[in-house]
This record gives sequence, C-alpha cells and structure tokens, in this order.
Amino acid sequence: MVYEMPISGKMYYWGDKAKHVPEIPGVYTFYDKDKSLIYIGKSADLRVTFIKYLQTNFSKDPCKRKAKYYKREFTQNQLDRAKELLEEHQQINNSFPPCNHPPESKKEIASEWGFYFYKDINDPLHEVALSMQDLKEKIGKVPIESLEFHQRRGDFAQWIKVVMKDQQLAGTIQKIDKNGEDLRAAFLISLNNSREAKCPACGVQTLPVKTWKMAGRPSKTGVRQQLTIGHYRCPRCSKTFRRMLFKERIREREEH
Repeated sequence: MVYEMPISGKMYYWGDKAKHVPEIPGVYTFYDKDKSLIYIGKSADLRVTFIKYLQTNFSKDPCKRKAKYYKREFTQNQLDRAKELLEEHQQINNSFPPCNHPPESKKEIASEWGFYFYKDINDPLHEVALSMQDLKEKIGKVPIESLEFHQRRGDFAQWIKVVMKDQQLAGTIQKIDKNGEDLRAAFLISLNNSREAKCPACGVQTLPVKTWKMAGRPSKTGVRQQLTIGHYRCPRCSKTFRRMLFKERIREREEH
C-alpha cells in the first residue's frame, strides 16, 4: 500500500526539471518507481538542494538513487514541518521511510544526519555537530539562545536517541530544566559522563549493551550512593567487561 503524505502540490517526475524549483525554504518527499514514499527531507533552499542531488547523483546515498518522483511544499518553518511529517509516518507505519533510517555509526555521521544549530525558527547559526564529541564542543560555544531554543523543543534528546542511539543519555538530557549558562553547564556535565569504554583486551571503544542501578557502600560520613553499572561486549574481540558509569547521592526523599 502506498502511503500518501499530507504534503501540498502534485507529484513530479524526478529529473533535470527539478533544478527549476523555486529558491525558497520547504520540505520534500521522494518516491520510488512504485510511488512508495522513501524519503522525507527539508531545505532552506530547495533549488540548491535539488541541484546538488542531481549533480552528484545523491552522492554516497544509494537509497535516494531509487527516487523517480517527488513532491514539495513551500514553508518557512521547514524544521518543524519535516519533524511533523516524520512523526506522522512513524505513527502510521511504525517506522521511518527507508532512506530516513539513522546511520549505524556512533562515531562521526554524514552531514545529512548532523545536529544543526538554530537560534530560532529560520535563524540558523551555520554550526553542525557530526559526533558526540562535536556536539559537546559546539554546545560549549554557541549562543545560549540556541541551547534554550533546542532544549524547549526537545531537539537534543531526540537527536541523541534517534541518530546516536543512546536512549539513557537522551533521557538525561530531556530532564534538564535550566536556563542561561546553568543550562550549558548541565549539558556539558551530562555529555562528559560518557558511557563509552575502551575494551581492556583490544582497545576498541564501545557502548554498553545494558545498564543497571545498584546501591553502593555508604561513605565514611554515612552518605549512601547509587551506582549505575554498564555491561559491555567488545564488537571486535567479543570480550565482556563491566564499568561503573555514574555515582550519585541517594536523596532523603528517595530513602523513605
């Protein structure tokens, strides 16, 4: 069954004529030869994006090369509109379109999946993060207005969860409720508490396959600690090992 997106305009053949699309912001969808939706995209300048696709034959993205048709919708609010279309597709089909699936790599990703910083809707900073380390560096220097804008929308948590596939960190970021430089500091603390660990056998960095919490021994002053432990399996040599990820004080209200 072909899933028709609620996007304005008719369906066009994908080809050189797409170079003449207006030079304005918008969202677009690609369809394969059977007119099945394969990709939902957004652009601050549709003509520039389409020309790049045509000149490079979608560069290193063989999935999009299946495009035979497209639709486009002009909107100044392309970020929210694209997010809305993706969420609707996921709710109806329980999945993203084939070419919208996040990459498997957790190191550095293609620019298409990068985190693009904005100060507000249609006010880009022209800063992009392509890895967790990159995200940390950008968070340390972009204007605080940008951090507050994205945090209000839940953009950081969504990107970390969907693209970087770190649900626990995404949950931690989502819960941060601060403003100004306190927000920046909270982000950096959370991001510095990396869950990656080096395999003691071959040195490959990897993420835990599961985590759990347990009570630690009380300190000399009687303060109780809760530990978060990670269980790892090296993707190269299959060695398993554990690492303590976080240590936090158990608050009074949690004890009673």
